[in-house]
Amino acid sequence: MIVVLNLFDIIPGREKQYAQYLRRVQTILNRHGATVLVYGMTRMIYKGDATQQYCGLIGYPTLRNLRDFSHDPEFEEIRPLRDDSTKNYVLTAVQEFPNMNAAAEYLENGGGTHEA
Repeated sequence: MIVVLNLFDIIPGREKQYAQYLRRVQTILNRHGATVLVYGMTRMIYKGDATQQYCGLIGYPTLRNLRDFSHDPEFEEIRPLRDDSTKNYVLTAVQEFPNMNAAAEYLENGGGTHEA
């Protein structure tokens, strides 16, 4: 599974524009097998400088599903609703390890390469 971490703030006065994006994006996510794992407001920062007010975790079956979603013409049509109503956006795709031991072995063996 690929999990996409979304951290962002909504630009004051553009809440309705972002709400319109939310109402339209779910159908597109469904078409690409994506699942909203968590979507909500940040309530506490334990460590670090990430101060964004909103957070979403979206799961995709494969990296191919994520790429297909990102290039879907319908998504490209509504993307400005998101991009023009948010700021401080962080978007990161994470590929899971099967367990913590697998992650430790990966690191112990040099960590491989970082792919974008």
